[in-house]
Amino acid sequence: MRYDSIELRHIRYFLALAEELNFGRAAAKCHVSQPPFSVAIQQLESYLEAPLVQRNSRQVDLTPAGRAFREKAARLLAQASDAYDVAQSIAQGRQGVLRIGFHGSMVFRGLDRLMRRLAEQEPMLKIELREMSSQNQVDALISGQIDLGFGHSALVPSQLSFLTLFDEPLVACLPPDHFAATQRSLSLRQLEREPFILFQRVGSPAYFDRIIALCLDAGFTPNVNYQVSQWLTVVSMVAKRMGVAIVPQCLSTAGIGARFIALESKTASSPVQCMWLEANDKPVVQAVLKHVQQCIYPPAFIPDSTSYT
Repeated sequence: MRYDSIELRHIRYFLALAEELNFGRAAAKCHVSQPPFSVAIQQLESYLEAPLVQRNSRQVDLTPAGRAFREKAARLLAQASDAYDVAQSIAQGRQGVLRIGFHGSMVFRGLDRLMRRLAEQEPMLKIELREMSSQNQVDALISGQIDLGFGHSALVPSQLSFLTLFDEPLVACLPPDHFAATQRSLSLRQLEREPFILFQRVGSPAYFDRIIALCLDAGFTPNVNYQVSQWLTVVSMVAKRMGVAIVPQCLSTAGIGARFIALESKTASSPVQCMWLEANDKPVVQAVLKHVQQCIYPPAFIPDSTSYT
């Protein structure tokens, strides 16, 4: 059958000619000289046993057969391109399911940007988001329940690889009518007599221990009245005047009726890390990390600028 001889280059050349209606311009568009381009069009017509273009000294036009073939040819070339993309994606591990564990605060660090980027750049990759605490992410990575995690820990288990994305400042979270709520910055010692609300240690040992250590360095042991499992709960309880808290800077954009004040301590910060199982051989994990580095970062913080009443 003569159509077995048709190559993709024949289809591509014809579609260029159908668009340009000029052999010279179409050949240039396909990055070939005009003589071999013209031969390819003649070959295609021969294989199809039908004239596709009408030529004269002044113009080129499609024949009825050419116009009908153009639509089918365009679809065929698009399918060939899709087949190429699928094969490349599978070979590079960019197709399948990627399970990502995340802490709720990641919503304020660009998780939405990352999801949009992956939808645009890795359309054949299905993303499953699973909200869980930092410690639960570590356990889930080791057990193979998730592929990537976003946690907060200075010490990562040896089974895991990790990338520190940034060191995020910690800020004071105060009720809107707190005596220090109008300050540009404050010393932790000013909160010595205040009831503290902390993220519970079982969920994120790194955060709990870091905040306790900061208070001890400031010369006091914090009066911890409440321990909760979500950062937004911490901020909400502060907004309801149930205590004060030390929280990641990104939560200053949450818009939950609290005041966020910079801390004078130069060491009041916490690392944000992307973690994965070292033995995880999914190529997609490495492919996604470049997007993570470009999309995950904290929002800008202006001390004493976020007030909701």
